[in-house]
Parts: sequence; structure tokens; C-alpha cells
Amino acid sequence: MPKDLFYLHLLAQCQSPDLGDRLDALEDLRQHEYLDLVPAQFLLDRLNSTGHWQEQTAILQLMCEIEKPLPTEALIAILEDSETSSPFLRAHVAHTLAVVRAEDAIDLILRQIQNPHEDVYLREVLIGDLALWGERVPREFLLTVLDDPELCAAALDMWRSQPSHTIPLERILPYCTHEEKYLREAAIKTLLAAQRLCPPDPLLAALGGPESEVRAAASYGCISLMGWFGGQLPVEPLLSALHDEYPPVRENILDALGKVPLRIPVEPVAAALTDATYYVRCAALETLGLMGGERVPSSLFPLLQELSGSDPAPQVRLRATRALLLLHGMHPAPLKIPIIDLTLEGIDEELGE
Repeated sequence: MPKDLFYLHLLAQCQSPDLGDRLDALEDLRQHEYLDLVPAQFLLDRLNSTGHWQEQTAILQLMCEIEKPLPTEALIAILEDSETSSPFLRAHVAHTLAVVRAEDAIDLILRQIQNPHEDVYLREVLIGDLALWGERVPREFLLTVLDDPELCAAALDMWRSQPSHTIPLERILPYCTHEEKYLREAAIKTLLAAQRLCPPDPLLAALGGPESEVRAAASYGCISLMGWFGGQLPVEPLLSALHDEYPPVRENILDALGKVPLRIPVEPVAAALTDATYYVRCAALETLGLMGGERVPSSLFPLLQELSGSDPAPQVRLRATRALLLLHGMHPAPLKIPIIDLTLEGIDEELGE
């Protein structure tokens, strides 16, 4: 079918009574590079004619990608309509307006964020998109939303996408000791977004917290901290965290210790070689390999050989072999994550069909 006729066919399919046909047609418009042909008004008409969230999402994604001017007045009207438009639709419309930076919408969006009677989900999505507006949003406004109890979690997430040197550390730090664990976790992640300006103490203190999710966030952050400030930070809090009951914490701590392999004792890392969780054993092997043959005693080699040959996890066997090579002064190739091609053509070739 000629290209222009196929395009007309897709437009017709977008108006099919079958939802699946409509979704397929919307996807084909993108895949077959018809975005420069699709009228914005056509997409608006389709948006107004459907109540299916999948279709609304697909249409608004196309609106974000087309180069033609969007009917921003109509979209703003949907954003304002709290009576007949769902919070989901309004949130996605707001995201579309933010992506195309529709200047006429910014004042309304800021008012809706500040409106305590507005839907909380919508307000959180609006906050998440504030970074898309760049300098159009005053810094004072960004600081204000941090003080709203209903919005502070979304505000912490939003600050992560701001330039690292602009993150208001003094306003983030109190949340590191907040009674709600999800806010402590969010605050730790936001501090890390400040990169080398991140204060280490709150993260090191959080390693001893009661909630595994917060400890996991802090331990993951320690990987970056040790990369940035490894020679200046104490390793004792990290060594203590190697006994954490939550396996992801132990894994993260071993990865963090691998950033300073010459500063850490061999024994705690070697003890992790027999950890019950395979990915913790992997992390221990990676760190042990970085410590060098001069520091790692030969008495550990039989265990490494055993792991390389009989550990039930193939990932452990591979890393144990690599560790042995490194400790003997060899330089194995970097680890590569395998890419599995699940296309029909690849499956047919594997089956010999």
C-alpha cells in the first residue's frame, strides 16, 4: 500500500470502534514516521472522544512529539475541568503542556499546585513536571512546596532533577530524621543528587536506621560517597553494616567498600563469600578482586576455586573465576551483561526453522 494511503488508513483506524485497533493505529503513526503529517486538531478530537486511559495516554504522547502547534487553549480547558475530566487525564494533559512548554499554562499550573482543594495526585504530578519548565518557575516557589505536608515527598523527588548545585541542602536535611520512613528515604536520595556537595553524615547515620528501605537507600548512596570522598570517610559504619539482615544493604556496602580496596580489612569481605544470598557473594568477589594479590591471603584461594566450580549461581562462578585471575595478576575482560534477543526472527533461527 503506498505510504500516503497507509497514512489515511491509520487515521481511519484511529476512529475504529475497536479499542485495540485504535491503539495499534496510534502506535503505527509514530513507528512509521507520520508525526509531521498528523494534525493536532485530529488528536484533540480523538482525545475528546475517548474515556480509555490507555488511549488518552497514547494520544497525549503523540501530542508531545508532533512539531505542529498544539491547541493549548483546549488542553488548558481540560486541565481546569475538575467536574468532568478525571485527575488522570488532567495530569497527563498537564504533562503534555509542560513538555511543549506552553507558556499560557504555567500560571494555572502553579495555582493548582498551591490549591489545597485540588486533587493531591494531580498536584504531585504537576510538581514532578516543574523541572520541565526550567527557570520559568521561581526558585522561591520550588522551596515553598517543600513545606507542604501533602506535597513534600513529590517536592523532594522534583529537586533531584534540578542542577546539583541548586539543591537546598539546608531544607532537605530535616527530612532525613522525619518520622515517616518514605520521607527519610526520599531525602537521602535527594541529598545524593547534590553529588559532591552531599553531606555524608546523614547517610552514614541512616545505615543504622530501623527500616530496611531507608538503610538500602543509604547504603546505595555510600557507593557514590566512597567514590567521591573515599579517603576522608570512616569505614567503620560500613563494616558494621555488613551484618545488616537485609541482603541489598550488604551488597551495596560491599560495592562501596570496593571503592577503597586498600583501606579495608580482608576478613569482613572474605566472610561475605559464604553469604546465603548469591548477589552478596558476587559483590564480595568483586571487592576481593580489587584488593589485590598482595593483600588477599592465599589461604582464601581454595574457597575461591570452590566457588568458581560449584557455586549454584552462575554469576558467582563467573566472578570467582575473575577474582582468581585478578589476584594472580591477570587482567580478564570486563564483565558484560548478556543481551537476549527475543524477536521472532531470533527465535526462528534458534529453532532452526
